[in-house]
Amino acid sequence: MERTVGNVKEGFQLVVKADGSYLTVYPATKDNPAIDLETLKQRLKEARIADYDELQVARLVRAANGFEVKLDMASADDGENEVIPFTIEIARDAMSAAVRFDEKRGNLAPDVSDVLDALAAKKVTYGIDRDAIGRGVARLTPFMAARGTAPEAGVDARIEKKFDMGAKGRPAERAYDRVDYKDMNIFIRAQIGDVLAVRIPETSGVAGTNVFGEEVPAKPGKPAVLPQGKNTKIVNEHELVALIDGQIVDDGKKIGVDPHLVIDTSVDVGTGNVDFAGSVEIKGDVESGFVVKASGDVEIRGMIGGAQVEGRNVIVHGGIRGMNIGKIYAAEDISISFVENANIVAGRDIFVNDVVLHSEMRAGHHVRVEGRRGIITGGKVGAGESIRAKVMGNNFYVQTSLDVGIDPNLKHQHDTLLKECQAAVKRLTEIRLSLDTLKKQPLTSLSERRREQLVEMTHAQFPLANEIKKMQEKLAQMEEELEQMKRGSVAASDTIYPGVNVTISGVKKSVEEELHHARLQMLDGQIAIGVF
Repeated sequence: MERTVGNVKEGFQLVVKADGSYLTVYPATKDNPAIDLETLKQRLKEARIADYDELQVARLVRAANGFEVKLDMASADDGENEVIPFTIEIARDAMSAAVRFDEKRGNLAPDVSDVLDALAAKKVTYGIDRDAIGRGVARLTPFMAARGTAPEAGVDARIEKKFDMGAKGRPAERAYDRVDYKDMNIFIRAQIGDVLAVRIPETSGVAGTNVFGEEVPAKPGKPAVLPQGKNTKIVNEHELVALIDGQIVDDGKKIGVDPHLVIDTSVDVGTGNVDFAGSVEIKGDVESGFVVKASGDVEIRGMIGGAQVEGRNVIVHGGIRGMNIGKIYAAEDISISFVENANIVAGRDIFVNDVVLHSEMRAGHHVRVEGRRGIITGGKVGAGESIRAKVMGNNFYVQTSLDVGIDPNLKHQHDTLLKECQAAVKRLTEIRLSLDTLKKQPLTSLSERRREQLVEMTHAQFPLANEIKKMQEKLAQMEEELEQMKRGSVAASDTIYPGVNVTISGVKKSVEEELHHARLQMLDGQIAIGVF
């Protein structure tokens, strides 16, 4: 009568028939794990199957192909039983040790201790996996008996940039998620001392260990060099710092700072306003409503509309049609083709090549309008030393004011500060009068708000009085400088028309008839007319 032991779920099935025992070893599946040799031998023992070829059973476990095979009888001569030989194979890099069995010889599985002894003989001491050895000798399949720890390669050094060139050409973000289309970030600014890039050093890595217990050195990360460009320096070996104010230039190989900004187009909605620490060259125009500021020189190849331009020296190859809102300020000189309905201020000299029409101009030293037509008509022109032109006014006798002998910029500063000082004196007087009134009343009769006002005004009067003192000292200094300015002249190589009002060192004179080739200057306290 047949007897069946095991099933697919257990990984094997043994059928005992009249002519012998038949064994099926099933392959492992997701739901049914494979059976190992030791477990199968135990189940065969429980089924009272003792006379079988262990080597054959081991091979069936290793194959696990699901085919039924009749078990062979064990060899009658126990003396012929021998342990299946195996070899230890060390990888060329000594990072692993494998065990491989000789299936053609022996019929008994080796013991775990046999494998450990063989590893010791090969001087394998590190990374030995006892669990893997146990599973391997049970299944008689090749297995890894020991694994080394691989070294961890170092991380390459990298350059971390402290600016975002991607923001170039995008409108600046303002509060409440708004953007400013007059600030288009056409360049990325840098100031002296700004850190432009940082070098994150490479790491040396972590050493590994091979199966012999020997250290395996790690491959260190690759170094990186800071991309030092012009006007930068390396500090602390790891930081690239700007040496000047200017725009950041990153060509992919070097990072530098350029003190000169070139705009190939006009300053308009495409560029937005310009505020640059260095010199600026604009190859187009400056459109109305926009602002150009530079700490260095500003050169404009085209025209200026109702815009504002500020720089150390300002050179305009075209002119300015200011529409009464256009302004130019230069700490030193201004050179321009023509000026129309604009406000121009220069710390030193103003040079106009053609005409000045209905504009206000102030120069610390000289105003020269002597090229082409050389006309000054309408508006107000002031200079610390002299004003020269070909023609002043016109034959329609338009009112034109010329003022020399006093630095108009200093005079403007004096008048502005004087107004501020007078307002401060008035405020201090009001505070002191209020304090006198409050102090005459009993403190207990004052409301809480009145008492607070008393304290506030008491504290406010002293710094305000100190501020007034400083302003008065500054005004006295300015007045002394203005008093010393006595020289000045107005000269026209062609004509000065009636309607021109000349002021020299505070003395005024109205031109009542045409003057030709005339120079006006102070003589014995009065304005004298001479030949130019």
